[in-house]
Amino acid sequence: MTRFFQRLSRTTLFLIAGALLASCAGSPDFSMQEEKNYNTVWPQPPGKARIRFINEISNAADLGIQPGLWSRLAGWFAGEEKQRLIRPTAVVMTTEEIMYVADPGSRAVHRFDTRRKKHELIRLEDGAAFRSPIALAIGPENRVYVSDSALNQIFLITDDSKYATPFQTSIELDQPTGIALDNERLYVVNTLQHEILAFDLEGQLLFRFGRRGAGAGEFNFPTMIWSEPSTRKLWVTDSLNFRIQQFDHNGRFISTFGRPGDATGDLPRPKGVATDRHGNLYVLDSLHNSMQIFNPAGELLLYIGNQGREPGQFWLPTGIFIDNKNHIFVADSFNSRVQIFRYLVE
Repeated sequence: MTRFFQRLSRTTLFLIAGALLASCAGSPDFSMQEEKNYNTVWPQPPGKARIRFINEISNAADLGIQPGLWSRLAGWFAGEEKQRLIRPTAVVMTTEEIMYVADPGSRAVHRFDTRRKKHELIRLEDGAAFRSPIALAIGPENRVYVSDSALNQIFLITDDSKYATPFQTSIELDQPTGIALDNERLYVVNTLQHEILAFDLEGQLLFRFGRRGAGAGEFNFPTMIWSEPSTRKLWVTDSLNFRIQQFDHNGRFISTFGRPGDATGDLPRPKGVATDRHGNLYVLDSLHNSMQIFNPAGELLLYIGNQGREPGQFWLPTGIFIDNKNHIFVADSFNSRVQIFRYLVE
């Protein structure tokens, strides 16, 4: 009788393994998504298409990434839930085609390695969870910096690390949110102090700018920041002043635009901000559930989105990243996904 059950168990294992292997067949190919979704564009015809929807990512399988056989078997027997995005707030893609997604819902950072077909959840060195990983930025050698607004700290992830390590700053932070990097500096939005801090890449404070107020160069709970690669200009989401402010890389004020309201072009709840290679400015708004595109002077070029789950619809979009291939990545927080678009160059 014992031998019978041993044989039955082995047979059951092989049947389960076969079923799991079969479930891998036909996994999505990210490189094919643009052709598949060629009709989802903005503006709609007869206007000339400028933005195309490519893909949406909710879990590793959406990128063609599957866990190994024995990992799937262990997960099946243990009843473990599949790792997926819960409440993503930020996303970046490195030049090595590794996507990182900050996910306060998972209290971790997802690493989707699209070349090696591997997914990992990155936590802290001692195995502890993040508390509130909010924003991401890419530094030299594809190092990824993470801000945790609850731990009041910045962390560092390299593409071969299993854990996030603390990035020590020379002064204490007070609810850090948005972060941005150029080749020389790390900029941190120090939200509760209504200021921007500039550090060198060793964590030493270089300078700070901003104070609470509504004047030029002043802030009211700023949140996100973007460093424009070609010019090093800084774009800051000045959230409760309902505007975007522009500075040079030394913190000198250049310009501002935005206002509260419910019309297209208004910014009642601005969140993520980014620029493409042509200088167009993309701003997410969580109240409008939209992605709005402006020229550098703040003039509206294109409006995309409303609340929903279809391509180009959003539910509390938060973080945005644009790579050098004109791909636009949007952390669509309450839809538990990242949407990917492309800016169509003439």
